[in-house]
Amino acid sequence: MQWLRRAQEEDPAEFWRQTAEKRGGAIGFFTFATLVGRTGGIILNFPGLLYLVGDFFWFEDFERDNWLSKIFAGRSKWEKTELSFSKSEVDFTRVVSRLGAARCIAGAVAPRQVSPASVFTKMFSSPVTQVVLKDGSAIFFEVMLRKEFLAQLPPG
Repeated sequence: MQWLRRAQEEDPAEFWRQTAEKRGGAIGFFTFATLVGRTGGIILNFPGLLYLVGDFFWFEDFERDNWLSKIFAGRSKWEKTELSFSKSEVDFTRVVSRLGAARCIAGAVAPRQVSPASVFTKMFSSPVTQVVLKDGSAIFFEVMLRKEFLAQLPPG
């Protein structure tokens, strides 16, 4: 008989203590989020945490344990993704359709030209949050606590 054990899960309080120490301040807000992508890039769909420390929002993803892909595709090397931006870098935010975000990420439409999500889109699909930075670029997230996140930043 073979006994398999999973690695012990990290204590959430310890994780947040270490994160606050690493980032140099207390965690002011956090939510689960998916980094959909950034202008000039590719669609990513990386799940992780989005949190605020001082004036900076941070996103970091975590390795996913997908046993099905390990069986069929083998083990691929995972690389951690971290992204940060300050509140002062943000020009505006708004909720947009996933299709509009994909078109912007691919370069087919400029960040300021992405249409806000319609009421229908908000009700019957998974809209994403667009964060337009003052340098003209945009970052797209699917945010669990969207209203609370948007309340922290200038509206569009």
